[in-house]
Amino acid sequence: MEGIYSFYSPFYDLIFGKVLEAGRKQAFRYLDSSNKKVLEVGIGTGLTLQHYPKSCHIVGIDISAKMIDRAKERVQAMGNGLKVDLEVMDACHMTFKDDTFDAVLSPYVITTVADPFQFCKEMIRVCKPGGQIIIVNHSKDPDRLLGKLETIASPFFARIGFVTDLDVVSLVKSTEIEIQRIINCNIFNLHKIILGQKPAQVR
Repeated sequence: MEGIYSFYSPFYDLIFGKVLEAGRKQAFRYLDSSNKKVLEVGIGTGLTLQHYPKSCHIVGIDISAKMIDRAKERVQAMGNGLKVDLEVMDACHMTFKDDTFDAVLSPYVITTVADPFQFCKEMIRVCKPGGQIIIVNHSKDPDRLLGKLETIASPFFARIGFVTDLDVVSLVKSTEIEIQRIINCNIFNLHKIILGQKPAQVR
């Protein structure tokens, strides 16, 4: 995936910018403004940075160094004093200490990683007890006819950077993340905003 998204980096915004922007923007309506330190997993070119409150300290990671370079350029261009730290990092093996962040945000990433369950475990680990975990992503719906098409199409889409046959909602429910609400978003409501939190005490 690192190679694919490094390839995308010069024109990622043109392909995935406006198409997925509605979901990004909507997700930020639910981000608690009292969160001081927020981790964005898979920050890419930094398309979400415009939505953060100025009070936040954002830490953004991405597997692609070229994506991070683009995000750094965006931070400089914004020039609004927003505190942003950017690092190249594997989301399934983060180097942060346990209980570091007030909130963890993951827009359109979980279907791009090799091990989605491990990805969720890492988000839980680095989030503070009681902290927000927000996931925005397409999720296969096994009860819809479309689900069968998503399964058929998934090998093709995997070649361009993501899978379409992952039931993200069921996966998240199988983890320690406490789901508070699931909201449909984007065109035809194909994507979900999963609002959750890390339990005060992980079982």
